[in-house]
Amino acid sequence: MAAPILKWKRVTNTTGPQPRPRHGHRAVAIKDLMVVFGGGNEGIVDELHVYNTATNQWFVPPVKGDVPPGCAAYGFVVDGTRILVFGGMVEYGKYSNELYELQASRWEWKRVKPRPPRNGPPPCPRLGHSFTLIGNKVYLFGGLANDSEDPKNNIPKYLNDLYTLELRANSNVMSWDIPDTYGVPPPPRESHTGVAYTSKDKPKLVIYGGMSGTRLGDLWILDINTMNWERPTVSGVHPLPRSLHSATLLGNKMFVFGGWVPLVLEELKGPNNEKSEWKCTNTLACLNLENMSWENAMMEKFEDQMPRARAGHCSVGIHSRLFVWSGRDGYRKAWNNQVCCKDLWYLETSVPGSPGRVQLVRASTTTLEVCWGATPTADAYLLQLVVTLSEYEHLEQDR
Repeated sequence: MAAPILKWKRVTNTTGPQPRPRHGHRAVAIKDLMVVFGGGNEGIVDELHVYNTATNQWFVPPVKGDVPPGCAAYGFVVDGTRILVFGGMVEYGKYSNELYELQASRWEWKRVKPRPPRNGPPPCPRLGHSFTLIGNKVYLFGGLANDSEDPKNNIPKYLNDLYTLELRANSNVMSWDIPDTYGVPPPPRESHTGVAYTSKDKPKLVIYGGMSGTRLGDLWILDINTMNWERPTVSGVHPLPRSLHSATLLGNKMFVFGGWVPLVLEELKGPNNEKSEWKCTNTLACLNLENMSWENAMMEKFEDQMPRARAGHCSVGIHSRLFVWSGRDGYRKAWNNQVCCKDLWYLETSVPGSPGRVQLVRASTTTLEVCWGATPTADAYLLQLVVTLSEYEHLEQDR
């Protein structure tokens, strides 16, 4: 059976206060809501915006409490309605290792001070790390630190350390832990992605791509049950190495979109032919995590029907849709001198499920009222009415 052709759709006619375009922001999903925080564009912002995918509406929650300073390239996870923000860039060259909690049920911020690990120091200030929730623990991996105490004298230090943060129900007491791991860990990196995937009751942390002076295209898996690192064999056509991309899990597939990719000579494509320049991309790659194979994502190629190239965007999976918002569409030498995208798109990654059973509400000789259970990602419904010959004769007699 041929693979379906995936189609992007641009979201238009949204209502409510739309956020300013930016990059380095993050987003999480709570039911039908996409919650967006932070990022930068002519300065780093502390704004919180929410997009309701069911009503096509943006809104700004009335937040209270310990609102964190603006940050970019930070860690962002959600557990139910509890959102955690860790680290990120707060000023150019100045990074954070602060932890904040947002309770989305009442839009209240709170600064959290976890206990340090028993076997080492707490995480250092960083940006571009991955922050992934698996079970009741958040896994912090890698990122970029400044090896200089002077923010104006930035000495980059790529990290590959691993910390866990246990979340306890109805408790604000948190502690960092440095877990023992086995096998060869991934090399240091930043601006990579981490997703959580569970197969046959085996939870895994999947680390992909990133930057370590050059863009990376390698894939690593941490088995949470054994805490063993592995670099699996992946089949299929591998996408170009990239950083500042997004990776979103929908079902058993990890959808990788956009990011910075190296400029590679067409006749010399390969992992070691990167120039000193790079470009943004709008390519989509799909990794089947069940059989560890890169699949060919059949896409419509019309430029006006797909997002333009970008990096530093945010993405979330809601139902079967992959939502992508903003990001920068090119590279400038000054970090805050970027061209940021204003658009919101979604990709339908699977055929919408069947709606609930059609039920008769009321009927007369001229009208028929029915109802059925809605499908969240359906744009329209086709209702087929079948009238038997005997029913038609009765209708004629009634006339």
